[in-house]
Amino acid sequence: MSRRKKRRHQIKLRKKMAERSESSSVESRSYEPVQKVAQENMPSPTAIIYQSEMDYISRCILDYKNIETGGQLFGFWTATGIPVVLYAIGPGRNANHQLTFFNQDLDYLVRVGNHILSKYGLQHIGEWHSHHQLGLARPSGHDDTTMVNNIRKEHLRRFLLCIGNCTNTSSTLNAFNFHEDHGYDYVQARWSVKDGESPFRKIIDNDLAGILIHPHTQIPRHGTLFLEEPVTETRVVEAFSGDYWLTRPENKRVLVEMNKFLKSQKNVDKVAVQVDNSNSHLHITIQKRNSQEKLYFPADFPRAPVEISVNGICRRRNWKFDGDIFQSFTRYYEEVVNHD
Repeated sequence: MSRRKKRRHQIKLRKKMAERSESSSVESRSYEPVQKVAQENMPSPTAIIYQSEMDYISRCILDYKNIETGGQLFGFWTATGIPVVLYAIGPGRNANHQLTFFNQDLDYLVRVGNHILSKYGLQHIGEWHSHHQLGLARPSGHDDTTMVNNIRKEHLRRFLLCIGNCTNTSSTLNAFNFHEDHGYDYVQARWSVKDGESPFRKIIDNDLAGILIHPHTQIPRHGTLFLEEPVTETRVVEAFSGDYWLTRPENKRVLVEMNKFLKSQKNVDKVAVQVDNSNSHLHITIQKRNSQEKLYFPADFPRAPVEISVNGICRRRNWKFDGDIFQSFTRYYEEVVNHD
């Protein structure tokens, strides 16, 4: 194929892809919120992280509730410029923690970072530090100037900066994407948190067991996170396989009643229902004023209980299924969530 014909073919292909994308977005608009799409030449509106790494950073932040701390983020960038965090580290032994600034132990960073890059191919894609209880949940003037200058100096295309905050009991983490073409016009990104553990967490922990400095706090506690918009509840009309409880039409009506019940609870900002693409199981996220609850309906629900976590902490009570799914669910939910 000649160069001119090849270019004409690529243009036609891009037009077809654009038309397909445009039509699919119109079709989905009735049940899915309009979301910003990542573009390579712009700061990404999304940041991806595994739950294990979010938990690790929470533990680090809670080690220093009244002073700044920080660390680095390793992973890769997608073709459209979305950062994917696969491994996070905290402060080294000789890091400098102050009330209003933090400096990493450079020897620690170089040693760990070089090993992670050379052996596992994970790039240093970002940094995180906490503003502890200062009340500043975004980059300070010094922070954004440092980011812009370093991107220019090191000839980086983009960089991820995460700002942590905490109370005496929980932590939050906000993501901000910087891009070399946009200077100080950085974007606060919504987190797309992937369930479970990063495939690199245990491997690198074991490999660098004699070098890594881990947080003393053992249990992560999360406040409200700026999350990616989940799929809304009306999308749950999709087909379910096997003997899953939502294969029965009457149980889909029960789900509608569950959704109404959850929305009626105190301090609820949003209830979002999502179907896991890997196994077609149901997840519900409840965003409240000062907390976040996640509900997971396993394969053997309602014989087994719905799994409930509050701010990342799993909670359980005695599940009693009396044949009425809605009544059993609401009773169990109130016992779990209202139990101190």
